[in-house]
Amino acid sequence: MTGFTGPTGATGITGATGPNFLSNGFSATRTPSTSSSSTQLTGWSTASPFYPGTGFDPTGGNYTVPVTGRYSIEATISYSTTASLSVSLGSSVTPAFVIQRTSPVSTVLVTGLFPVLDVNIALLLTLRAILGSATITMAGEYQLNAGDVIGIYYVANGLTVNLNLGGAAANVSTWAIHQMA
Repeated sequence: MTGFTGPTGATGITGATGPNFLSNGFSATRTPSTSSSSTQLTGWSTASPFYPGTGFDPTGGNYTVPVTGRYSIEATISYSTTASLSVSLGSSVTPAFVIQRTSPVSTVLVTGLFPVLDVNIALLLTLRAILGSATITMAGEYQLNAGDVIGIYYVANGLTVNLNLGGAAANVSTWAIHQMA
């Protein structure tokens, strides 16, 4: 048999406060731009329902990490070709989007390769081409230090086709970084 419940004890010490996702992180979208060579993705917008947080420069496309910690990075980038492809890609041409730490030391954090159609019909046809349009998603969790600068880049790596970076419609590219711990 269980006896009566005794009086409630004293309240313990308050634990550590967790990260503030709205201040140590951001979310953004960008309208499409056209490029035929490697470039940083700039011209982001943090207008609602997205938010600027602290450390994000939407115009230049750089996020400066405000506090050392573990961060979640997610980006969804679309592209579309602006003309029909008329030539096969060489085997070393591998275009991609990359999320890269540019300072203090340049380090690629996440790579999202373009999807490539690779067809080889013996003695008849060899074809290697990017898809006319696609959406590439990149995600990862990283230990970042205060002052690290992060950006998203299109790396043409030999592809000279004019691309609409962001796809054919507005607001089809998003990017978010949030401190987890």
